[in-house]
Amino acid sequence: MKRISLGIALFLLYFSTSAQILQNIKNKAKSLNTKENREKVVNAVMSDMEAARSKFDSTDFDYAILLSDNSGLFDVKEKGENAARVTTLMSFGTSYVKNNEMADADKARFQLDMGEMFYASAKFSIAEKRFASAKTLYEQGSLTEDLGYLKTLSNQGLLYATMGRFTQAEDFTKDALEKRKAKFGDNNMSVAASLNNYAVLKYNLARYNESEKDFQSAVAIIKGKALTADMPYAIVLNNEAMLFQAVGRYAEAEGELKEAIAIAEKLQSAKSKNHLKFLSNLALLYQQMGKYPEAEAIYTSMEKRLGKSNPDYASMLNNQAALYMVMGKEDKVEDLLKKSVAIYKSSFGEENPAYAKATSDLGNFYRYKARYTDAEPLLEKALAIRETTLGKNHPLFVQSQEDLAILAWKKKAWDRAFMTYREVMDKSLDFVNNYFPPMSEAEKTKYWDVLSPRFQRFYNFATEASLENPAVVQDLYDYQIATKALLLNSTNKVKQAILSSKDAALIKDYLTWLDQKETLARLYAYSKEELSLQKINLDSMQRAANAMEKKLSERSADFSAGYSAQKMSYKQIKNLLTDTEAVVEIIRVQKYDQAFTADSKYLALVLTKASEMPKLVVLDNGQQLDTRYAKFYRNAIQQHAADEYSYDQYWARIEPALAGKKMIYISPDGSFNQLNLNTMKKPDGDYVINRYDLVIVGNSKDLIALKARKQKTMKKNATLLGFPDYGGTSIAALPGTKVEIDGITKILKANTWQIKTFTQKTATESNLKSIKGPALMHIATHGYFLQDVESTGSAFGVNLENANNNPLLRSGLMLAGAATTVSGTRMPNLESNDNGILTAYEAMNLNLEGTDLIVLSACETGLGDVKSGEGVYGLQRAFLVAGADALIMSLWKVDDAATQQLMTNFYTNWIKLGNKQKAFKQAQLQLMTKYKEPYYWGAFVMMGL
Repeated sequence: MKRISLGIALFLLYFSTSAQILQNIKNKAKSLNTKENREKVVNAVMSDMEAARSKFDSTDFDYAILLSDNSGLFDVKEKGENAARVTTLMSFGTSYVKNNEMADADKARFQLDMGEMFYASAKFSIAEKRFASAKTLYEQGSLTEDLGYLKTLSNQGLLYATMGRFTQAEDFTKDALEKRKAKFGDNNMSVAASLNNYAVLKYNLARYNESEKDFQSAVAIIKGKALTADMPYAIVLNNEAMLFQAVGRYAEAEGELKEAIAIAEKLQSAKSKNHLKFLSNLALLYQQMGKYPEAEAIYTSMEKRLGKSNPDYASMLNNQAALYMVMGKEDKVEDLLKKSVAIYKSSFGEENPAYAKATSDLGNFYRYKARYTDAEPLLEKALAIRETTLGKNHPLFVQSQEDLAILAWKKKAWDRAFMTYREVMDKSLDFVNNYFPPMSEAEKTKYWDVLSPRFQRFYNFATEASLENPAVVQDLYDYQIATKALLLNSTNKVKQAILSSKDAALIKDYLTWLDQKETLARLYAYSKEELSLQKINLDSMQRAANAMEKKLSERSADFSAGYSAQKMSYKQIKNLLTDTEAVVEIIRVQKYDQAFTADSKYLALVLTKASEMPKLVVLDNGQQLDTRYAKFYRNAIQQHAADEYSYDQYWARIEPALAGKKMIYISPDGSFNQLNLNTMKKPDGDYVINRYDLVIVGNSKDLIALKARKQKTMKKNATLLGFPDYGGTSIAALPGTKVEIDGITKILKANTWQIKTFTQKTATESNLKSIKGPALMHIATHGYFLQDVESTGSAFGVNLENANNNPLLRSGLMLAGAATTVSGTRMPNLESNDNGILTAYEAMNLNLEGTDLIVLSACETGLGDVKSGEGVYGLQRAFLVAGADALIMSLWKVDDAATQQLMTNFYTNWIKLGNKQKAFKQAQLQLMTKYKEPYYWGAFVMMGL
C-alpha cells in the first residue's frame, strides 16, 4: 500500500478578474436594462480589468503544483473564485460575446478568464471548451503575440495534464515554453513558470531525469531574480521534493518540503487550505520514510479543515488508508478508500490517474485480505485507466501489471502470473537503463531501494511457482545476474568510460570531483556545530560534489550508450563450464506473503555444464542464518571451538547439487559474505577447503569476463606498505608486519619485480594516495570496522554523526601517525587529509586501474555493512571501486605470526605457480599443517581471479 505521489493541479498567482472587479460587475449589472447602459457598464468594467491585466500579465504566471495525487487546485491568493462568482461573470458576459459587443482581444480574454474559473472549480470539460474558444479567438484576431494567448496555451497544457491526457498536455506545454522563451528570453519568470509546468508533466510521464533538469532551470531563474521568499519558489521546491520522493531521495525531499512550508507560512496563514497541500505532501513523505506518528499527526490536524467532497479530502483519505495499513489499523482502511474512490469519481470521472490510484489501492487492500473476487475488477480497471492515460511503459502502469501478477500468484493461476510478471520484470530493467545513466551513485542507490523490492517479490513468486513450472527458475537466475552488484558495476563502468575516453576536459572534471570528495573527507571529521562556526556548509558541498558526479555520468557518452542491466541468459554461463566446474549463485530473499515479513530465506542456484537449467536449493531459515548461526560461527572461530552447526546450515543442503565437481564459483549474498565456507567441516568428515576449489565472485556472470580474459604478461611492479609508526602507544605495534614486508620484498625482488616499499614513518596516508595502478599492492597494518556507532563524538578521525549513515566512513586502515587521531589528541585539519587513517570513503578515490591484486593484510578488512544483492559496504567495496581486479581480505581479527607465514607462503607459491587463486589455497593448506584451527588459516578470503 506504499504510495508514490502523483498528480498535477493549477496554481494561478492572481486571477485577472479580481474579486473587486467582480463586485463592480454585480453592482453595475443592476442597470443593464438598455443597450446604452450595457455599453457603459461594459466600457467601465473593461477599463477596470485592463489595468489589472496589465499588471498581472507582466508579473504573474501560472504554476503547476505536484500534489500527492491528481487532485486539487492551488489558488495562492485564496480570493475564492467559486461557482457563484463564475456564474455572475458568465451571466454578465456571455450575451456580449454572442452579440459581438466586445473587441476580439476582450472576447478571447473573457473566454480565458472563464476557462480559468471553471478549471478552478474542477469543471474540466467546460474549462476545456472555454480555453479552446479563447485560443481560436486569439488566432482569428491575429493576436498570437498577446500575453493572454500564451496564458491560454499554458493553461491548456495544465488542464490536459490534470485530466490525465498527457500527450495533448505536452503539445501545449512545450509550445507555451518555446513561445515564452522567444518573446521574453531565457531568464524571464514566465519561462520559469513554463519550465516548472513542463517538469511536472515530465514527472507524470516518468521522465525523471528530464524533469529534474527543468526544475533546476526554473530554480536558477527564480534565484536570479532574488525571489526565493515568494510562492513560486516554494511551489518549485515542493514539486522537486515530490520528484525526489518518487526516486527514493527522501532526505532531500524532506528538506525541500520543509523549506517550501516555511515560505508558505510567511505568506499565508498556517490554516490556509492551500497550505494544507504542502503539509499533505510532507505527511505522505513521512509515511514512506517510516515516520508514521508524524504522518498521522498531520492527517489528524487536516481532517476538520478540508471539505468533505473535494479532491484534497479524497487525497488525504487515500493517504490515511495507506498509513493505517502499515500501522496495522486495517479495520479503518476499506471505508476510507471507498470514500476516496467516490469523491475522485464525482470530481474527475473514471478516466483519471487519481481515480485509478484510489481504485488500485482499494483493489490491493482486497487482495491483501484474500478477497480476490472483489480485488480483480478493481485492479483491472486501474490497469485500463493507466494504459489510457499514462501508456504501457509508465511505472504506474507497470505497477498495476505487477498487482495483477501478484493476484494471479495468490490465486495459484501460475501461467498467467508468470507471463505477466515476465513483462513487469523486463520493463523494470528498462527503468534501470533509462534512469541510471545520468544519476550519481548516491541517487542510483536510492532509486534502486525503490525498485529492488519488486525483484524480491518476484524471487518469492518464482520460488513457489517453480514447484508447478520449473522453467521459472531460468528467469529467476537471469533477473538475478542482471541486477546483482548493479550499483558497484555501474559505478565502475562510469569510471572506466571516463578514464578511457581520451576527453581531456572530462578527465579534468573527474579529477576535480575527486578533489571535492577529498575535501569532504576532511570535513567529515567535524561536527555540524564546528562546521557552522567556521562558516562551512557541508550540505552545500555535498550537493556540489553530487552535481559534478551527475555531469560526469551524463557526459560519459560511452557509459550512456553502452550501459545496461542486460537480461543475459544463464546459458551463456553454463556453456563456459567444464565437466568439473559449477556455479553457485546465492540470493538473500525477504519473505513476502501478502506483504513483506520480517523473515527471510536464501536461494542457491546451482549451474553445471550438464544441467538443463539451474537447480534451485531453498534455505528457508534465513532469519536464523543471519542471526543465530552467524553468531555461533564467529564465536566458534574466535574461541577455537568445535563447530557442529555451520556446515549443516550453510553448505550441506547445497552440496548434493555439486556431486563430481571440484572448481566451484560462488557468488555470495547476505550473511554468506561474512563467512569463509572453506572453514566449514562436515561432521566426522573433512573441511570444505580439502574437497573443493572455491572461487568467490561478485556476480556469477563475472565468469564470462574471467573466462574471456586473455593470458597476459603481468607487470612486475608492486607497492608494499606496512609496519607503520603509529606515533603512540594507543595502537599496538605489529612487528610481524615488518617480517612480512621484508619477506615479500625478498621473494619478489628475487624474481625481478620492481618494488616500492613504505614502512615506519613513510607508511603514510599521503604516500598511499599517491600510488598509481601497481600490478600488486600489499598493505600490512591494523584495520577496523565499526558495526554500530553513537550519533555523537568521533572515532578514527571521523565525526560519528557523519559516519552513522555511511559505512564507508566506519571502516578503514591505520597508517603512520594514526595513534594521535585514534586517541583524539590530534585536531582535525582542513588543509590536510593525512591524519594516519585511510577510510573506505577515501580508499574509493585511489587510482588502482590496472592493479591485478590488492592484499589487505589487516584485521577485519572484509567486514562492513552487508547490503543484499550488493555485497559489503566497507574496504572491500572501496578497493573494488578503486579499480582492483582481485582482493585478499580478512573476516576477523588475525594472528600476527600466522598472517606473516600465510603471506610468505602465498607469494612463494604465486611466483612458482603463476596462478594466484591456486597459490592462495596452497598457502592456507600449508598453514593448516602448523595451525589446525580455522581461526589461523581461514581468516583471509580471496575475491576474484
